[in-house]
Amino acid sequence: METVWEAVRQAMPAGYAELTTPGMLQFVAGKDMAVALASKKNYLSLYVQALYYFPELGAALKAAAPKLKMGKSCINFTHATELPLPALHALLQHVPADEFQARVAAVRQDPSATHQ
Repeated sequence: METVWEAVRQAMPAGYAELTTPGMLQFVAGKDMAVALASKKNYLSLYVQALYYFPELGAALKAAAPKLKMGKSCINFTHATELPLPALHALLQHVPADEFQARVAAVRQDPSATHQ
């Protein structure tokens, strides 16, 4: 868990704030959760909201680790070695906080905005 969170911490662009909440480590942009890491009973979940708001960014992760268990914004894994950390780093670096907040606001107004 520490390895993954340290990789996330190093990748996050300026403008995001790190928080520790019950059961989760998070980075937020304003009031919007951008990335979170949670420990479940038998696995870890990394929630990367950029995958939901910018679906085109998921292709590099899927290409780097085709067997990765992914949902719309979550990645489930049991060991840090399962994650393609360089691809994850690139994805996180790609979305500045202001751009993330703008897309979140746009999607709240029009849910089809995730496909723009």
